[in-house]
Amino acid sequence: MEAIAMTEWTLKLTVDGTADAPVLVLGHSLGSSHIMWDWCLPMLTPHFRVVRFDLPGHGGSAPAPINEPLTMDALLHALEVSLNKLGVGQFHMVGLSIGGLIALAAAERMPERLLSSTVMASGPVNGTPEMWAERAELVRTQGTQAIVDVTMERWFSPAFAGFDEAPAAESEWGRGASAVARIRDAFVNCDSEGYAQCCEILASTDLRAGLAEVTVPTLVVNGSEDLGFDNAAARALCDALEASPSRGALHVEGAKHMCAVEQPELVARALVEWNTRTTGDGFSS
Repeated sequence: MEAIAMTEWTLKLTVDGTADAPVLVLGHSLGSSHIMWDWCLPMLTPHFRVVRFDLPGHGGSAPAPINEPLTMDALLHALEVSLNKLGVGQFHMVGLSIGGLIALAAAERMPERLLSSTVMASGPVNGTPEMWAERAELVRTQGTQAIVDVTMERWFSPAFAGFDEAPAAESEWGRGASAVARIRDAFVNCDSEGYAQCCEILASTDLRAGLAEVTVPTLVVNGSEDLGFDNAAARALCDALEASPSRGALHVEGAKHMCAVEQPELVARALVEWNTRTTGDGFSS
């Protein structure tokens, strides 16, 4: 595994796979880190050079060195600078939650760099500015520990995480408890300022006006039990991408927000299929 250190206003990148393969850039959810893709990674590296970035204050990235609210444009610029340092030209972009919002913003704002975009567990706008301002203030004063329990319950299904007592007939209850523990650890160790800066991005980003002009092939993925981005929301986003030459929606049945962690085999297969084909009329499941 190759690690690209953060210098100035760039993001920490973790690189796996062969250098001459197509580049697949992966973005993670708010409060986690690049490790959320660990369970998909073995199925992706035979096909791609996988580049996982850490958001400001997450994983190996420091908070953004700025004294003003962090914006999507500033984050995309930092990502471009980071990828340029690595020598990346065009790439496939995948993201989940805020990572999905970043993938959608990249499709709108730098389509010349993107071969495709996969937007997971995120609409073009998420919540309200007031909600994110309150969240940022809470984390700045009390840390991510203050919201970790409610976040894990929102992210993972009880059957996967084993939150509650197992039903008598459920032999695989809690099968993902070790994965949830790793994600939880990343969350509580997330830098409070970096988390709050990403809340600022969510507060100020609304991509709805540009959806009909996105020309990048785009796959929309959601967990069927994700209360924040359900099947109907995923289909509505897919339908709004009128100019995309190839678009589709994948519903991961039984999964909540972190569908790529709950069902990595299914998600990885979909990513390989979507990002290795050169023609097609869409992807649907």
